Amino acid sequence: MDLQYTLEQYALQLKNVPRTLVAVASVVQKMMKTLYDIHFPNAANHSPGRNPDSPDSDLLAIGWLLEYIGSDSENAGYRRLKAELKTVFRSLPERSRFNRRRRNLSGASEVLRRVLADFFPPTEVFIVDSFPIPISDFKRAKSSRSDLKWADASGTLATYGMCATKGLGTFLGFRGHLITTGIGVPVDFAIASADIDDREGIPLLCERGRYRVVLGDKGYISGPLQDELLKTENTCLLPTLRSHQKQQYPEDFRKLQVRVRRRIETTIGQLTEQFGVARVRVRTQWGLQTRMSNKFGACLLGAFLNQCLGRPLMKLRDLVLA
Repeated sequence: MDLQYTLEQYALQLKNVPRTLVAVASVVQKMMKTLYDIHFPNAANHSPGRNPDSPDSDLLAIGWLLEYIGSDSENAGYRRLKAELKTVFRSLPERSRFNRRRRNLSGASEVLRRVLADFFPPTEVFIVDSFPIPISDFKRAKSSRSDLKWADASGTLATYGMCATKGLGTFLGFRGHLITTGIGVPVDFAIASADIDDREGIPLLCERGRYRVVLGDKGYISGPLQDELLKTENTCLLPTLRSHQKQQYPEDFRKLQVRVRRRIETTIGQLTEQFGVARVRVRTQWGLQTRMSNKFGACLLGAFLNQCLGRPLMKLRDLVLA
């Protein structure tokens, strides 16, 4: 049976019923189990020791739900879900063990997130942008003892960056690079040091997906970059042009580009306010990557449920009537 059809049938259980946290969690549990069993068959049999009481798919479901409810404190959010969803998840581990297993499942979370991204209607137009992820402002950066200031095996570390548009100025932290569909559904992301230029982040995103036309802001202006992406990835990058440039887009296209690009700014606002993508509450790069994957996975999951229920895809806040 088709995987997408199976997931849609689970989602339709929320049709015409109160979308309480328990009801949504029950559907998410079934969806995650189906996804995990298909993409990681017999994973439990490959682990040493006896199988845990709580399966990996339940921990992935809780991890995504934890980010969806937008609890600023991971500890308080986990206690809430463990108490309110005890009829759905009957044998969740204690918090520290949950966090360890959650980090170990970060790779699986990314695989399932990418699978879910393929279940949306195909589109030719995408949007790219970046957003700051500060761990400290400039004044407190030197005294910060965060382990994120030192690189791990991935080479990613918190560095100084500049963000003039959000009132941050110079900050210490990271920069998130995001690509969405033309209506704002986030399909991929990457986390880089804050001093990495936007034009250095987009090739990584483009080589991991098929993006025919990508709209960007003025930070993506680069003739050589446009030529490279068109040649290597068959991606046409169309950044917003500066007013003094000799070559300009037709007036109708320029107005359309401005209107479409606003969608990603709205999505970044949603990700910041509801999912807390601009707040770092972790100690290691591994933890940062895990939580970011869970945050974007939860956002995609909400959009997929909305698609199945016939709701606007990015109307996420009132999906769970908790």
